[in-house]
Amino acid sequence: MRSFVKNLAAVLLTAALALGFGVPAFAGLSGDYTAPIPTVYLPGQGFALYADKNDTRSERIDQVEIPDGYIGDRAKEMIGPLLKGLTRNDWDEWADMLVDAVATLYEKQALDENGEASNGSGINTPSGKQNNVNSDGTYKLSAYTPSYDWRLDPCAIADDIHTYITNVKQATKKDKVNIIGRSIGASVLLAYLEKYGMDDIDTAVLYCPSFYGMEVFSRAFAGKIYVDAAAAQRFADYYITTGKLDDALGDEFADVAPLLTDMLSYAASSNSLVITADMLNRIYRQVYEKVYPKLLVKMYGSMPSFWSLVGDEDYEDAKQLIFGGQEDVYAKLIEKTDNFHYNVLNRSAEIISDLVGEGNKIQIVTKYGVPMVPVSKDASQPGDMLTTLYSASMGATCAPVGETLSAEYRMAASRKGLWKYFSPELDVDASTGILPDHTWNIKNIDHRNMPDCINVLFEAMLNYDGYMTVFDDPDFPQYLDCNEDAQTVTPLKAAEEEQPQQSRIQQFFARIRNFFKAIRSLLARVFRRDTNA
Repeated sequence: MRSFVKNLAAVLLTAALALGFGVPAFAGLSGDYTAPIPTVYLPGQGFALYADKNDTRSERIDQVEIPDGYIGDRAKEMIGPLLKGLTRNDWDEWADMLVDAVATLYEKQALDENGEASNGSGINTPSGKQNNVNSDGTYKLSAYTPSYDWRLDPCAIADDIHTYITNVKQATKKDKVNIIGRSIGASVLLAYLEKYGMDDIDTAVLYCPSFYGMEVFSRAFAGKIYVDAAAAQRFADYYITTGKLDDALGDEFADVAPLLTDMLSYAASSNSLVITADMLNRIYRQVYEKVYPKLLVKMYGSMPSFWSLVGDEDYEDAKQLIFGGQEDVYAKLIEKTDNFHYNVLNRSAEIISDLVGEGNKIQIVTKYGVPMVPVSKDASQPGDMLTTLYSASMGATCAPVGETLSAEYRMAASRKGLWKYFSPELDVDASTGILPDHTWNIKNIDHRNMPDCINVLFEAMLNYDGYMTVFDDPDFPQYLDCNEDAQTVTPLKAAEEEQPQQSRIQQFFARIRNFFKAIRSLLARVFRRDTNA
């Protein structure tokens, strides 16, 4: 029974981690970094939302509030139904309790069946009618960060951003602005570029985009969850050794972070993650059809913005799983998600290529080097915990985590003159991405975090005279290493080479030498013992 309780704790841990890591947090540009023209920054999820969008004194609903003892109380209540499911294969009671427990936390944040905040919640996007110019005529990168309701349709948000940009141009008397879109903000930026182009934009930066879907969300929406024990172990090891669990969970899970750290450490050190993974996969196979549609539509599934993170491989499957049999009820929400998916996301390559071909400047900045949340087949791929580098770069070729691209692949690329796009560690080839000359890959930083040191890269891009490439500034090559403790971004270097292993023949002669040394030592001891007798 004790071992079962321990495994149950690991199950609850994994569920809590999946919930906590599934939310890309807001992060703003900060510091004294500047550009010669205004920069509009569109962050991801996390702007303050209010019960009454017209009254910032009303209750905030943007953060998931977990009452003291809530997780522990719900876990105790669910032990009986969980045992019933495991022993009798009757999961109905457990599934209903899980849906109710999680949906209760999200009921103020979720949208209606049309993907709208019909309860009047949200936040109003500001007008942009201000000139936040510095005394030297430059603009801080953080000067124009318009709030927006990040739950809504990215295409509708893009209309508000267009109005905002128009007003900023009028207030500053500038012909154009720069624009940076991060995570969901990158979805909004793509929707903006599809509808309005770049007549008002000098440089557009897609930061942590998800061109092929944010895999952790995408697979979850489609019900394609699989917990891989090896990936879970890698994930656990990373957050234990780096001590970054508190930061990754965010403020909404700060109270439970110490408990989760202890549980994660135990699960990893006791090698129980294999048992935990097997149990989770078994439970998931039994209950996902009963839990997923009910759960997701009361959480992120009601928000068009999160549907913008679902890739084409999963999109129709996700719609069928979540809305199947209720298409009429959710018709307007589906209309919004279809419009973005088929007219924006699936046309990303066309939109970007056409704009660049017309002489416009579009840059891409990705993150990688952090283990993916171990809930899908993508967990072995390099990424930023939520999105793979392949998706964020629209096509970079990557070796599985811990491996390098094969010698044959590297040789073929070298013959084509593509060696310059390889990472120093030989695990990434950026030449196959959508914009190989304009894609920067920053290692050792997860999706949620945006340390101030990243701003120096944006400043370099936005102050460059022309269309900056990854080869123009030796301080900012294609592959960069982020040190959050030191607040630095430096060129990535190859890992130190391991000492070459001895050949088999060298190992053979070493064994022979060691054998004769052992014989000599034994004879010496025997000889000394005889002479002392």
